[in-house]
Amino acid sequence: MAEPDLLVNFDLTPANNAFAASSINGIRGGRWKDRFRAKKRLQNKHGQPNRVKLRERSKDAGAHSRDDTNHDWSRAEIQSGPGHQMRAGRTSQNGPRSNHEHPVISSIFSSNPLPLAKPEHADTRSTAPITPTNAPLEDGSAFSTMGLAPTLASHLVNNMDIKTPTSIQQSAVPQLISSNSDAFIQAETGSGKTLTYLLPIVHRIFAATLSGNKLHRDSGCFAIILAPTRELGRQIHTVLMQLLSHPALHWLVPILILGGEKKKSEKARIRKGGNILVATPGRLADHLVNTTSLDVGFVKWLVLDEGDRLMELGFEETLQQILTALNDRAQAQLTNKSSAAQLGLPARRITILCSATMRPSVQKLGDMSLSDALYLKGNQQLETGQNDSSKGFQAPAQLKQAYIVSPAKLRLVSLASILRRAFIRRKEQMKVIVFFSCADSVDFHYETFGGPANQGGDQEGKDSSPSEDRDGKADKEEDDEESGKDKTIAEKNQKRPSVAARSKAPSIDDAVALFKLHGSLPQHIRTATLNEFFHEKDGAVLFCTDVASRGLDLPNVDLVVQYDPPYSKEDYIHRIGRTARAGRDGRALLFLLPGCEEGYPEQALKEQNLARRLADDVLKKGFGSTPMPKALKSKIADYAWKKDFIPKSSGERWEQEAIEFHLDVERRVLASTEFSNLAKKAFQSHIRAYATHVAAERGIFDIKQLHLGHIAKSFGLRERPGDIKVPARSKVGTGVVAPVDSNRGTNKRKLDTYNTNGEGDAQQTQDEEELRKAAQMMRKKMREHMDVVSEFNIG
Repeated sequence: MAEPDLLVNFDLTPANNAFAASSINGIRGGRWKDRFRAKKRLQNKHGQPNRVKLRERSKDAGAHSRDDTNHDWSRAEIQSGPGHQMRAGRTSQNGPRSNHEHPVISSIFSSNPLPLAKPEHADTRSTAPITPTNAPLEDGSAFSTMGLAPTLASHLVNNMDIKTPTSIQQSAVPQLISSNSDAFIQAETGSGKTLTYLLPIVHRIFAATLSGNKLHRDSGCFAIILAPTRELGRQIHTVLMQLLSHPALHWLVPILILGGEKKKSEKARIRKGGNILVATPGRLADHLVNTTSLDVGFVKWLVLDEGDRLMELGFEETLQQILTALNDRAQAQLTNKSSAAQLGLPARRITILCSATMRPSVQKLGDMSLSDALYLKGNQQLETGQNDSSKGFQAPAQLKQAYIVSPAKLRLVSLASILRRAFIRRKEQMKVIVFFSCADSVDFHYETFGGPANQGGDQEGKDSSPSEDRDGKADKEEDDEESGKDKTIAEKNQKRPSVAARSKAPSIDDAVALFKLHGSLPQHIRTATLNEFFHEKDGAVLFCTDVASRGLDLPNVDLVVQYDPPYSKEDYIHRIGRTARAGRDGRALLFLLPGCEEGYPEQALKEQNLARRLADDVLKKGFGSTPMPKALKSKIADYAWKKDFIPKSSGERWEQEAIEFHLDVERRVLASTEFSNLAKKAFQSHIRAYATHVAAERGIFDIKQLHLGHIAKSFGLRERPGDIKVPARSKVGTGVVAPVDSNRGTNKRKLDTYNTNGEGDAQQTQDEEELRKAAQMMRKKMREHMDVVSEFNIG
């Protein structure tokens, strides 16, 4: 039998050769344990690391900062998961190990599933120019011919720069002016639905003043407009303010009531009076119960904007409470019927339901709130047949739609490639919106593309959300405090920190600004973020959840990327509706995984004309032919040392750049505990969100078909999915990760130990009672948050 010492004596390899251990592979015979021990001895003799040395080096490196190079590589060597290749380099004789000796390496181009083969079909799409279907009409139509007051029509043309109406406005506005029936308005995204229901309301209230009646802000609330999200409610209020900016309409005052702001200031605005109320359902229901100065007995219009979304967010019970309160208070104002008729206002309350899509929840809401309603839609849709019942409601005709079939491990680099390619033309004020399925995923990708240099740059987590009015003061006390201080609210709003969730995007382009928006951010940060994104003059990218998918009119949005597929077809339509608005061109791109998800365009969307792209083609354009951002040149400039470490592929430059981009994200995950926790939470939330697709589409989005290891890889995680320990949740809106309690579940044991020190059973009972009260309070707080914000923080 061969002896280990004898094998060492016959080794003629020079002692300074770092790869001397490879000669052991040519020895045959003996037991495998003897060969293994000989190999380990040779590795130790020539300076190659073993597990003990790695542990010692990792302990020594723990004293350094997280940016220390030795700490980075040693953690990587220890925590590298199965299936990830790793090779040892030389040991430096004159100092610490350099960055290029033990890099974090792995391959994102290996073991990827192949896309399904698609039969070749001739491209039947016409190359002729496409006529936009949601653009203002060019057939000579004008607002002056729709029955609007001349003052209002001229104000639209001269002051608001709206020359001609859209198809839905031309069709619906005259009927809403002349009729007192309920109405359901269905129109394409970006076709002007907000003005469609605002113009008849403002016209009919303004007409009352033309008959000699003197109306003012104390005359009562004539209309209530409900919006599902705060962002949409604020946008409706902005459009309404522009519409009422004419001097002849100065007396008509709108009021904005949203969640996330102090109820004291809202009560002050309500007491001063207003004629049109814009609100979110939860906050309006609260004021109807607790604010006695809110008089809704004279309401003649109730508008439910994005009605399907209202039902989706769990507002069904809240809407029922609002309708009941309006009906009860209207009964108390029966004596005002004659006065309403004299003013030219409807004798009954008119309910208007608006939505770009028709789904069962909308029909249920219509049955609950509408009576003998008119169904209004644009004339262009009838002519082009886009509302065919066999196909359902379609996107604007000028919108170019495509989907990319990308394996899970290539999703992150594919997104980076698309964003880099989007700004190669450096179009002025160009904007891109990227939709994710959950808030945790938004946070992770925001930090990923923002880069380490921007960590701590935005302060959205350091400013707590505005506190609610919990002091229980009576309206009289608040009147005393607010009297004589009309500008106090404005001054407080100016002093309130308004730091947007914004950073630079060195991984995309040095001149591009990166924003994030989701329901867990405090309200003043959400408002500031949307406002800065709206007015950004250079290129901008917005990472968001579905909180930004409804009704928002953001200018110059050229591309909408759905990184995570929508939960239903209706969500898909509303997402892509953020571009190609009012006749402008736009592009939309959807990410799909190889396999069953590739049937989504044909089976769920009923759309055959979506262009199909593959991940390799996208990566070649983004990493191969696009100039590299300056921030990445120093990291990917030297390829000489990488030839022995980067997994072998085709050797193309775009592959090496894509691998290095992804490895940089993995190094950051390994080097930073905070970033690692963010990646783990995003991975867990993404999987949970994936399981919430509607039942009709779960055959397409089958969670059992997901490769969890590859999904984890797309979040920069190198552990096996079963080994990923998700940290405890942080407080909503703070951005601070709660520490993981290693003794979780041992509270009772701690109490027992504490009691044995002489406190007795009475102290144990008291402590347990305090724990129960604390748990009850925590559950109550969670229910308050979940009443408005969904599980994945999209509301």
